[in-house]
Amino acid sequence: MYAIIGLGAVGSLLALFLNRAGHRPYVLARSRVRRVVWGGETYTLDVAYVDEVPDVEYTLVAVKAYDTEGVLPHIRGVPVIFQNGIGGLELVVERYGKGLGAVVTYGAYRSSDVVEVRGAGEIILPEDAGRLVDDLRNGGANVRAVPDVGPYRWLKTIVNAAINPVTALLRAPNGVVVEDPWARAVAEAAAREGGEVASRSGVRLPGDPVEETFRVAAATRWNLSSMYQDVARGGRTEVDYINGAIVRRGRELGVPTPVNETLWRLVKALEGRRTALLP
Repeated sequence: MYAIIGLGAVGSLLALFLNRAGHRPYVLARSRVRRVVWGGETYTLDVAYVDEVPDVEYTLVAVKAYDTEGVLPHIRGVPVIFQNGIGGLELVVERYGKGLGAVVTYGAYRSSDVVEVRGAGEIILPEDAGRLVDDLRNGGANVRAVPDVGPYRWLKTIVNAAINPVTALLRAPNGVVVEDPWARAVAEAAAREGGEVASRSGVRLPGDPVEETFRVAAATRWNLSSMYQDVARGGRTEVDYINGAIVRRGRELGVPTPVNETLWRLVKALEGRRTALLP
C-alpha cells in the first residue's frame, strides 16, 4: 500500500500511475486534485484523503522541498522523495533514518483541481525501490531503475539552476535559454559552476551539464518552469535547494559560484516582493 504526501503536479501524476496499476493510495494534502489530463485523456483520481497516514509500505513525498520538515511526522514505511534540488532527501534520511531519492522529468502543471501533463518524461528510481518500480511501470510511467540516483539528482539540480531562475527573472518560457544569447550565456555559466561543484564533491554526472541544460530547454521551450510559476504567483520558490544548494556546497569545497549566487540572490529578492503577476 502507498501514501502520497502532497498533491501538486508531481503527487497527482504519481497518484494517476498508481491508480492505473490498480492501487488507491492514501493522500495527505492541503488541497485536492480531481482530474489529470495525460496523453489526450482525462482521468479522475481515485484516492483516499486522510488526516493521518496509516501504516503503508511506501510514503511518496511530493511536497515542495521547503515543506519537508513539516511532513516528517507523517512518514510511514519507506519514504521516497520526489522533489527538486538537494536537501529534502538529506533531511529525511537524517531525521527519519532512511529514504530513497527519485527524479521526475515529466512536465506537469496544476490549475485549480486539474493537473495537465505535457510531453514525454521519465521517473528515475533506485533499483532497490522494489515493487514501486513495477507498479509505476504497470501504471504507464516511463521508469528507469538505476544503481545510484544521486548523480541524476545532481544533474537535474544543475539543469534547474541554469534554467529556472533565468526564466523566472526574465518572465519567459524555457526557450529563452536557447534563443536569447544573453540568457544562454548566463545559463551556461551557471551549469558549468554546478558541474564543477558536483565534480569536486565526487559525483560523476550521467551527462554533460551544459549540453543537458540546452537539450532540456530546447525540448521544453514553451514550458513555464516551476520557479517562474512560483514567482509569478507571488509565492516562495525552491531556489534555496537549487542554486542555494550549489552555492553552499561550493563554499564548503572552495569552489567559486558567482553566477549561481547572483541568481539565488535575485530570485530571493523577487520572493521578498510577494507580488503576484498571475491570477
